[in-house]
Amino acid sequence: MILTATTSGNTTLTEMVKEYTAYNLWANKALVEWLRTHDAALLEKEVPSSFSSIKATLHHIYTTENWWLSNLRNENPQLEYGAVFTGTVAEALSEVLAVSTELNELVRNYSATELEETCEVVIPFTGTFDIPRAQIINHIMCHSIYHRGQVVTIGRNVGVTGAQNTDYMYYQLLGKGEQVG
Repeated sequence: MILTATTSGNTTLTEMVKEYTAYNLWANKALVEWLRTHDAALLEKEVPSSFSSIKATLHHIYTTENWWLSNLRNENPQLEYGAVFTGTVAEALSEVLAVSTELNELVRNYSATELEETCEVVIPFTGTFDIPRAQIINHIMCHSIYHRGQVVTIGRNVGVTGAQNTDYMYYQLLGKGEQVG
């Protein structure tokens, strides 16, 4: 059997960026659905990692996507390092879905011109940068992919297994038709 990705063959930057945020939402829905089938105590179990637990990693995904989302809107948000999340696992899971949905909807409505426009981004201790929206969106996708991988790895270490494949090409070839959530 030969599978073909569902694209027009001449994908524009605008189409690709919008596809990335749709993919990110799909992958985060799959991640959240998988995690909801496991005991919340396991999702809070601490392990040696860049974030101490699945819950902490989920909150990081949320706060980072939300911070960059605010930058895409030119809201000049404050970047807060080391904020401790005191919410529940259920709240962390809901946050990830909410911000991914919001990001997808915002980007879906951008024109090609808006995706090329720059946003002023202030990163403490580094400086102020003018970054094209398309590059910000690409960064958000790469960042979230990285941390979804961490969630799966932390999961294996605490007995949370059976994650769905959320690779981008899996989404392109097989996942678009799946009803997640």
